Amino acid sequence: MLDSVTHSTFLPNTSFCDPLMSWTDLFSNEEYYPAFEHQTDADSNCLKTSGIKSQDCHSQSRTSLQSSHLWEFVRDLLLSPEENCGILEWEDREQGIFRVVKSEALAKMWGQRKKNDRMTYEKLSRALRYYYKTGILERVDRRLVYKFGKNAHGWQEDKL
Repeated sequence: MLDSVTHSTFLPNTSFCDPLMSWTDLFSNEEYYPAFEHQTDADSNCLKTSGIKSQDCHSQSRTSLQSSHLWEFVRDLLLSPEENCGILEWEDREQGIFRVVKSEALAKMWGQRKKNDRMTYEKLSRALRYYYKTGILERVDRRLVYKFGKNAHGWQEDKL
């Protein structure tokens, strides 16, 4: 927000400004600076596949895919078919085995979530492999296939 301030937009705001007012208070006044709605490619993909509004699409998931951990993000995508857009699919739901169908799309979506536009599937898969050590994921000897481990939670149908 502050990077869009120009001399001509700053001066009118200084007339109502208290000297102790913070920058965020000063420039969050929507009368002068209307709110900007940001739409990600993930929102666009979701809209194309499900035909519902962006806010509806995100409100239907368990955690709106706002997870800070990669494995939770993957879990939530698997549990939200309307947001998944064919990126991930279950191979054996009861055993927690899933497959990455669109690896680059998954990396792009995770990169957007973490504000990293240089995310690749190579980097993402390395992060997923680190979860083997903690027991959140278990090794499956097939390409692009993973399994939730004993320390992962929230993916089992009977325990939701």
